[in-house]
Amino acid sequence: MPSKKAILDFITLSSKPPKLREIARAFDVQPRDRAALRRLLVEIGAAPINEIGAASPIPELCIFEITALDFDGIAIATPTDPTLRQSGFLAEINTITSRGNSPILGDHVLAKITEATQTPAKAELMRILPKHTRQSYIYGRTFKSKGKWYIETSEKGPPRPVLLEIADTKLLKEDLLIKAELVKASDKYLRKAKFLDIIGNINEPESILALTMIEFNLTDGFSDEVQSQASDTKPISNTPREDLTQIPLITIDGADAKDFDDAVFAEPSSNGGWRLVIAIADVSHYVRQNTELDAEAQRRGNSVYLPSKVLPMLPESLSNGLCSLKPNEDRACLAVEIFLDKNGNKKSHRFIRGKLRSAARLTYDEVQSVYEGLFDEKQLKLENGTLHHLFAVYQCRKKLRHIRGTLELHLKERSITFSENNHPLEIEIRQQKEANELIEEFMILANICAAETLEEHHKTCVYRVHEPPSADKLADLALLADGMNIDLPETPNFTPKQFNLLLEKAPTDADRELLQNAILRCQSRANYAIENAGHYGLGLQRYAHFTSPIRRYSDLLVHRALIDACNVGADGMKQTSAEQISEICTHISGTEQIAAKAERRTIDRMANIILASYLGSEQAAKIIGITQSGLFASIADGRAEGFISRKSLPDDFYILDDKKTRLTGRHLGWQFMLGQTVQVMVTEISPISGNIALSWRSGGVMTTPTKDKRSKKSDRRKLSQKSSRTKKNMNRR
Repeated sequence: MPSKKAILDFITLSSKPPKLREIARAFDVQPRDRAALRRLLVEIGAAPINEIGAASPIPELCIFEITALDFDGIAIATPTDPTLRQSGFLAEINTITSRGNSPILGDHVLAKITEATQTPAKAELMRILPKHTRQSYIYGRTFKSKGKWYIETSEKGPPRPVLLEIADTKLLKEDLLIKAELVKASDKYLRKAKFLDIIGNINEPESILALTMIEFNLTDGFSDEVQSQASDTKPISNTPREDLTQIPLITIDGADAKDFDDAVFAEPSSNGGWRLVIAIADVSHYVRQNTELDAEAQRRGNSVYLPSKVLPMLPESLSNGLCSLKPNEDRACLAVEIFLDKNGNKKSHRFIRGKLRSAARLTYDEVQSVYEGLFDEKQLKLENGTLHHLFAVYQCRKKLRHIRGTLELHLKERSITFSENNHPLEIEIRQQKEANELIEEFMILANICAAETLEEHHKTCVYRVHEPPSADKLADLALLADGMNIDLPETPNFTPKQFNLLLEKAPTDADRELLQNAILRCQSRANYAIENAGHYGLGLQRYAHFTSPIRRYSDLLVHRALIDACNVGADGMKQTSAEQISEICTHISGTEQIAAKAERRTIDRMANIILASYLGSEQAAKIIGITQSGLFASIADGRAEGFISRKSLPDDFYILDDKKTRLTGRHLGWQFMLGQTVQVMVTEISPISGNIALSWRSGGVMTTPTKDKRSKKSDRRKLSQKSSRTKKNMNRR
């Protein structure tokens, strides 16, 4: 029986008062339980509104629009309610149902929120709403077939062309990127859309970026008022500041970075330990509460880093100007001075509102060259010991990190390189090196200090929360490990340290990579919250983001709280309740996920432009994922991933094993397993959706087919049906 709140939400969402049978149908209430449902409705009519929780900001039931859909039928959905939509609330819905009917991109659905604390939230599909109740926009590439214009949509998953309606076809040509609105079609199997606007040409990278920005509602540029407020800011305030200009702090960033928000320094201390200073740009001095500049930064939530383009959270006059810790220029900062013992254990720390002058701007590659002994500090014009002291502290902290039990995933990232005219040229695979880890380790330490200080002073803290994996996802991982003959405890308690041990037991490098990807998939998404649930992946009890206020609004909130806690200025957190901060946390957790999805989608599209020459070629493909629908495989030495539909495999009835590591043909015995390499034909490379479709050519294993009782019954039924058809054909003759 549904809860009172769920029923009330359904009644509220209905366009007209629903009848008893409509409510029963929505919640699958059986006829025998209708009397109990009727009594529940009577109770709701008499209950006070706050008793049933109608004032909750996130309802139990919600109407969503399906905005993304993958091969496995997992949809990302956006609420139609303007308030929830504006807050960045998203839900993940499994659209595969026992009834057989599944929603498509643009459909509006009624769903029940099952886990509201995750980002995106988890929701259960209840029903697909009638098509006339929705208004949905789609984006795609125009193409012509048999005299009619169609749209190849930008949605992930199997391609489903949409018939295009347009009054003046002279506006159209092949390969235009357009915006259209789905309209009702007489044929339920046909999708039709009305032309609205031209975005650009698919062969122009700028148009690909424009498409991503429109799809994910990302903003380029700032209003005149916001720009004016950013330009009117002053370099250094009258706030009492500690002079740190004599400390040779250095910044270490990527070669193409322009916003330098952290600088570091280390030296031996008198007691045999270390003194470490981590200075962060004092963005709170420039971005004040209750201004349009602050409101715009909060709305964006974070900077978005797309290939070849950055959509900054703050105007460039701040992000790349006054807030950026450029070398040999005085800058306002909020720093933390940390004292460590000889083993790297933190003994004490204090926060400083200061003024610094960065001694050098270094890149990760330069620092890595010194670490590997290819360069020395003199060649980089650094004082003796500048980098080597940092290396020594890093090595100490790295050992402690290993003892603590931090999840150690050595992930590879794809990066796109561009020509001078901004055309994508090459896909690079990047992996973190020691120089990257050094800065990461120092930033983690500074973030720990921030959370501890706010707790000590009883200030509201915006925690970076990462919860343990769910039991269901851990069960799938355990099955995969079992398939590799890796022994696990009967009731495995997967701590980060045990994940690391699991990776060490992988029989081969290929198995280790598969396990690492599976471990990554089973992790919960990190988010922001004022309730501390710890950071599972880092193995920390308390953790907050403090080190990147130029590009993350969460860090700016932490800065303001620290200014109050340490009494180092009057521009801290003003008149903001814990409830308001909690709402901001929900919003910026959502904008972070949107930014990550936009970046991945754009990289997929740019990669497909680069890989266009692969179309029609035969390639070696490594199986990295298996579903009932087919196989996910990597090609081009891991630079791209494609999907091998089950329809292209040898004709058979395929069964996915419980471990999801093997797809086996029941009649002929074909078998496809994780980690196998097969030969495929590249049949589709779509720059619009980022999809790559592969068709099996050879590879896999032939085994002796096995038939269970069900298969024998099925075979007898098929033979019986075939015999009946033969008799009918004979009678016709």
